[in-house]
Amino acid sequence: MAESAKTVLITGGNRGIGQEVARVLATEKWDVLVGSRDRAKGESAVARLRKTTSGRLKVVELDVTSDASVATAVQKLRDGAIKLDALVNNAGIYGEGRGDVGTTVETNFFGPLRVTLGVLPLLRDGATITNVTSDLGALANLDRAHQQLLADPGLTREALVTRMRDFVAGDGKGWGTDPYGVAKAALNALTRVLATELAARHIRVNSTCPGWVRTDMGGRNAPRSIEQGAASVLFGVTATQTGAVFRDGKRIAF
Repeated sequence: MAESAKTVLITGGNRGIGQEVARVLATEKWDVLVGSRDRAKGESAVARLRKTTSGRLKVVELDVTSDASVATAVQKLRDGAIKLDALVNNAGIYGEGRGDVGTTVETNFFGPLRVTLGVLPLLRDGATITNVTSDLGALANLDRAHQQLLADPGLTREALVTRMRDFVAGDGKGWGTDPYGVAKAALNALTRVLATELAARHIRVNSTCPGWVRTDMGGRNAPRSIEQGAASVLFGVTATQTGAVFRDGKRIAF
């Protein structure tokens, strides 16, 4: 990969919104690392994207729910002397495994946290981290006590992690909404916490909401196209702000 190009890692980059984000950035001459839990599916996606973009793309086998998988992926990137200018935490589940509280939270909350912490040594100062969130993660969907918990400016990463582990142990009960909404609300809180933690390195951390998009996850009746959803996510890759939630380039209250 060319040294002069910027490099991005996109989790869940082999399909849907992640694949479209990869396509756009490859077209814009980024070096694109397509994170895929299934290497074969990742290779297929990269082959398609190379044909349509003539860009530089590479598969990174990466299961965001596995400490070992993340560690292996990071070591391979480190061995390749790869530095990242952007991370897009896009991998998530809604329908598949949604009934499993642990899987839902592990993928949608702990996954982005696990990957972010894993790649921190590879992120350049001034890089961006984009966490893909959802309207269902709005604080208004939670009960009052948990709204206050996640909105607390003094909330620490350690305290947030503890509360999310307690939520899973309690079988996803008692927060006022379903595990997917809780995981995304907690992800938005994590975005704010990480933005503060990484400010000294000028790393900007934001959540971006693609809206309800016509993907395998969103279904065919969703009102927004993949291109529209990806454009909303892409804003985070070059955002100058930090610690906020955006949709279509506009800051929204969550």
